[in-house]
Amino acid sequence: MRQHLIAGTLLGLLAACGGGGDATTQAQVPAPPPVPAWHAPVELAASSYMGGALLAGDGKGAVLAAWMRTGVDSGGTPYWEQVAARLRADGTWEAPQALDGASGINGLQFPVAAMDARGKGLIAWFDAVPRSTTTRLRTVPVDLGSPAPFGARATALTVDLKAPANLHLATGSDGSALAAWSGLRTDPALGVDFPTVQVSRLEAGGAWGTPQSHRLNMYSSQFLHDLAGDGRGAYTLDFSTGDDASVENVAVDYALGASTAVGIAGWGPLSQLALPTGHPSVWSLDAEGRLETWLLYGVAGEGDAQRQAWPRSRATSGTWTVGDKVSLPLPARSLVAFRSAGDAGWLAGLGSEGLWVAPLSGAAPGTPRTLLPLPTTTEVMVGTRDAAGRPALLWIQRGAGGVHEGVGFSRWDGAAWTAPAILPGTAGKTIQSLFAVPGPMGLLAGWVEVGDRVLLFRTALWK
Repeated sequence: MRQHLIAGTLLGLLAACGGGGDATTQAQVPAPPPVPAWHAPVELAASSYMGGALLAGDGKGAVLAAWMRTGVDSGGTPYWEQVAARLRADGTWEAPQALDGASGINGLQFPVAAMDARGKGLIAWFDAVPRSTTTRLRTVPVDLGSPAPFGARATALTVDLKAPANLHLATGSDGSALAAWSGLRTDPALGVDFPTVQVSRLEAGGAWGTPQSHRLNMYSSQFLHDLAGDGRGAYTLDFSTGDDASVENVAVDYALGASTAVGIAGWGPLSQLALPTGHPSVWSLDAEGRLETWLLYGVAGEGDAQRQAWPRSRATSGTWTVGDKVSLPLPARSLVAFRSAGDAGWLAGLGSEGLWVAPLSGAAPGTPRTLLPLPTTTEVMVGTRDAAGRPALLWIQRGAGGVHEGVGFSRWDGAAWTAPAILPGTAGKTIQSLFAVPGPMGLLAGWVEVGDRVLLFRTALWK
């Protein structure tokens, strides 16, 4: 009898502690996290006349979208306007809104945007003064952490170049910004238009400074390449000048608070034979927006089997360093550089073997890993990282004969690049533009898709 009581007591204790029953044990084991995957695409905007779509974010999940749309008002007059929307923390979009004062028939150009690590920045574009050849730089401040993320349009800056275009924008946490663009300036002595790069700095007080010109050669076919900021208020501008025989590549720094550029020490010119026309440098920012950047110039002489690249990076101290020379497969076209969280850099391009990815650091820098063999090709690639710092690569994929196959995707899982896959909802679609930025809890991709007589701006989350 005593043994039965002891046994009954032990069974009662086991039941109370959750032992002895599979259902109770399973209830205490947490469910495994969902496997990361692409969610179904959502349509952000549809318009019969839409262009200049973009995504911009703070690198940690806060994202805005901006684009230009056109239409016809109730009186039958066509109009252009800049529109923007903010991504909510749950991955859904707020209603798009027209930016203050952007409507009109004044020759608006596509917008650009730049954000810092705090979710603050600017949206900028060019428009024309009615019945005039004057062009103005328009800007709207953005604060993705504010209940009203898009502020009032700032005072316009008049641009004195002919046909200004190729607008670039970067912002700093000190409230400053730098805008750069290219256009034509008439030399009064010669009566000839010279290609020119101009730069203007927006100070913390909100006023744009007088544009500073970087004169280019009148026969140059290369203008402004890129602009990036270190996240604090210092900026680096990259452009080139030359003729059919030679090209001089120039990289200059705008230091904290400075409106005048200084050349980067040791950055010499490259000949046209060494630098193929239309092959600019490649940029990449770290997760905080600091310019720990790889500047890459391809160099290959006649008969060379490899194209060489010299990575240059700038640490947070502001000092430029030159990395080890890296060999790339030829032809190295459509290059993009991107980084994971930390110091690991990656380079992707399209070569004779197909689409490849190569590390810029580690044991074998420059060793390509083929993702897609020919004849599958791509001419548009976007390298980025997700919110956890894992690198990812997206591209507009085309098969034999250039037939659209959709948006391709691969990511680094820590040991290898995953097998390429097509994003859900993009298979067989004609894609015009592609974007990718860190989104809430993962990655956000966006693209402009050609629909039935309309353009569709769609986005999809990976989380």
